[in-house]
Amino acid sequence: MKRLLTVAVVILLTASWASAQVVTERCWHLDKVQFLQHKQDFWRSHKLFSTTARGYSGVTGGIYNITEVNYGFGLKWKNTPFSHHFAGVTTIFGWRFGSGLALGGGLGFLPYDFGMDERDGGWMLPVIGDARYYMGKQKNKFFVMLDGGFLINFKDFSEQARYFMNPGLGMTIPLTRSTQLSFAAGLYTQYDYNFFSRVDEGGIRDSFINLKLGLLFGK
Repeated sequence: MKRLLTVAVVILLTASWASAQVVTERCWHLDKVQFLQHKQDFWRSHKLFSTTARGYSGVTGGIYNITEVNYGFGLKWKNTPFSHHFAGVTTIFGWRFGSGLALGGGLGFLPYDFGMDERDGGWMLPVIGDARYYMGKQKNKFFVMLDGGFLINFKDFSEQARYFMNPGLGMTIPLTRSTQLSFAAGLYTQYDYNFFSRVDEGGIRDSFINLKLGLLFGK
């Protein structure tokens, strides 16, 4: 009888221990699953709100280059140099901020046509300061721009150099991950030094409608 009772107690203890092991393993498995779920939720939240995961956040940006072919036709024909039309190329390097603002500077080459076969229009070297603001988060972005700077004429710097301003509107269309097609149109106005009341008789101001087509490299 004692032997039978001992066997029953051993069986009962063994069953209890086995049941406890099963419960422990199940709890450990559930804890592991919950831990992994919390870990995944954490990284999802980190990816959603991290500044490194969002394109052009408020503190990120990147270097860009935009190279454009330029054409401008004068709004009023004058019998003065650099007033009829021009065509050339410009290139700008700068920094594009996460907010959509882009600031840069560059150089170019702008040959002018005098509008008369027997007159040589000459050419200018533009020294450019460029500001653009890209709107929206869609792939095809509209932007507003404001260019300004100096037009240097090496043949007659003192008489033919100019200031210029060029506000305008444009659009970019992505071609590859880091290359976009850029098109813009604006009002291009250039002034000689005398226009700002350096002399009593005033100075020269010429205005053009200008078109730009180019490639934007960078993020």
